[in-house]
Amino acid sequence: MHMLIPDNKAVTGIISTQKELGSIRSKLKPRAQQPSDFGKITEIVTQSGDLADMPMLMPLLAQLSHEDRWFAWIAPPINLPKSLLQDAGIDLKKVILLYPDENHSVQQLAEKALSTGTCHAVISWAGDISDDAFQRLEKSARQGASNGILIRRRHAIN
Repeated sequence: MHMLIPDNKAVTGIISTQKELGSIRSKLKPRAQQPSDFGKITEIVTQSGDLADMPMLMPLLAQLSHEDRWFAWIAPPINLPKSLLQDAGIDLKKVILLYPDENHSVQQLAEKALSTGTCHAVISWAGDISDDAFQRLEKSARQGASNGILIRRRHAIN
């Protein structure tokens, strides 16, 4: 859910109590999703590429799993513990796991999942991709009114 601050006022300072937080939340207005909210690709670079090493990402993934459309996961790590996902609040009934094979690359699966319109979000462990491949993902995401998340490992520094 996207929120707007009334009258375009900025919120500054530190929220020190639950009461203050509740007061601020009551002033926020929900905003309907716009077409411009979709068609974006976000790249996340991690040390290991393993979800267990990304605790800050888990709440986002949980929220994405509760949307109306499917949430496609392409080439996730093999050591993806079901208990980790369930403990994070991820609705596994909305998650589709796709793995590449000899006929379909990670890139092809991601483009198809993004462009069909049946997934609101696609998360992919694709590794490094070219600028051209990144642009094709953006085009597919716009076509399917979806968003993509690319997770890749950080390159080792010698």
